Amino acid sequence: MADWFPFPQHLTEPHPGHEAHLCMAENLGFVKSNLEDYKKFVRDPQFLCKKCGRAAVKAENLCEPDKL
Repeated sequence: MADWFPFPQHLTEPHPGHEAHLCMAENLGFVKSNLEDYKKFVRDPQFLCKKCGRAAVKAENLCEPDKL
């Protein structure tokens, strides 16, 4: 996987843990530049974000996860 996601800094805004969220990754261009790596975070999703609608394998990669 790409070595820059999750991001190494610990973010507290907009909430703690945002450095590992897929919306942050998309905002910083991770999806366009690392599509194959991004797919590993979303393939066979187990959680859905109640805030943005993204799906992910792990709850830790979403702002407001809800089990599918």
